[in-house]
Amino acid sequence: MLDTRKLREYNDNKAMTTIGSGSKITGELVCAGTIHVRGFVEGSIASDDSVVLLETARVKGDIRAGQVIISGHIKGNIQASERLEIMATGKVAGNICSPRISIHEGVFFEGRCSMKEEAVPQKSEAQAKAPTTPVEDKPTEA
Repeated sequence: MLDTRKLREYNDNKAMTTIGSGSKITGELVCAGTIHVRGFVEGSIASDDSVVLLETARVKGDIRAGQVIISGHIKGNIQASERLEIMATGKVAGNICSPRISIHEGVFFEGRCSMKEEAVPQKSEAQAKAPTTPVEDKPTEA
């Protein structure tokens, strides 16, 4: 069956956050738009849009985004709610999960791969920080 869902198109010109090749970031990086990584990140990366690891990128931590494109190295898990592409220069040591996965020839990949029809929905930063209170079911009186 032909999949007619519209995919988000990656546009290299709409990068909102860029981590330069001489940069080192430690901690959590959260952005609503596209993130380009050319440097080193130790910690998690999350975007509502796309995360792109270019050839010089090195990441130790998890990535969660709508679309993820890997040309650099990552040691951590990747969760893409729409699409994951690992380019020929990419190296991934960790588990990957996305409904659409493309792995080019020459890639180093060590981990588990899960292709779920609908990847687990992402929580926004506000949802992730909001406290959760369990709701109790109370019997109704007739």
